[in-house]
Amino acid sequence: EEPPKTPIFMPLETFTVNLMGGEQYLQTDITLQFYDQAQVDLVKLHMPRIRSRLLTLLSSQAAETLQTEEDKKKLTQAILAAVNQPVEPKGKPQEAVDVLFTSFVIQ
Repeated sequence: EEPPKTPIFMPLETFTVNLMGGEQYLQTDITLQFYDQAQVDLVKLHMPRIRSRLLTLLSSQAAETLQTEEDKKKLTQAILAAVNQPVEPKGKPQEAVDVLFTSFVIQ
């Protein structure tokens, strides 16, 4: 039996984006969870590409679709998919295992 893996948490810089419709914005802090330091290093190396993906994803959201717990769960799944999308053509996907919001403000 394998011992449980130790999680590695990687906080990202704060995201501030205008939401679809332009009247409101989202400011959020996101932490990614990994089980492999090599994956953390790979994501750090390609952080400009990852941040660009996440900014595009977050700014395509509408405030009314981010209200409920279920809405936020859907967003975490979309963020996970964006982070894990290969950073190099024909490359392997990254292996982030969870997305955690440590701050989430819509104004």
